[in-house]
Amino acid sequence: MITNRFIKKNEVKELQLLLHEAYKSDTQLGINFQAARVTLQQIDEHIENTATFVTEINHTIVATVSVRLPWSKNPGPYAIPHLGWVATHSQFSKQGYATQLIDWVEKEYIQKQLKAPMVSLGTAVEHPWLKRFYTTVGYQPVEMVQKTPDHLTVYMVKVLNRKFDQLESEQLKKYLNKNKTKVRY
Repeated sequence: MITNRFIKKNEVKELQLLLHEAYKSDTQLGINFQAARVTLQQIDEHIENTATFVTEINHTIVATVSVRLPWSKNPGPYAIPHLGWVATHSQFSKQGYATQLIDWVEKEYIQKQLKAPMVSLGTAVEHPWLKRFYTTVGYQPVEMVQKTPDHLTVYMVKVLNRKFDQLESEQLKKYLNKNKTKVRY
């Protein structure tokens, strides 16, 4: 049975194992996402302050995604929800679990509960397939930032509300630039 839900406090170790396993291939590419080396204490603090969701199959967590909020301790780059720690355990990769979880979080949490018109995420430009993947699920690139020496981050946004659907790329960039949050790097 497949279930999408909030993570439980007692699943910190399982989440750490999933993140380390899922991000191992990125580290091998020379892309050092913070999630690849996250400690139990950092995960505990993260799930205390950040909505963190998992996909569970037969009592095993196979995928995760977090939603950083503009008013939280760790906001995304814009004044809209920001996805992070998107990961699938390598034993369950290429089966669509992360895609399904992202879709579920967008609909059930970001749209229905938060009523947010858009959502953002960031990924490494140098990654061989992530930017292309996020584009296929509706995200469009809006800004590139050099946050760390090992990779260039591309911020991408997905419009969830038809009212904003008509914004051209340049209009969207202007809207987002007006609504930036102060992000600590």
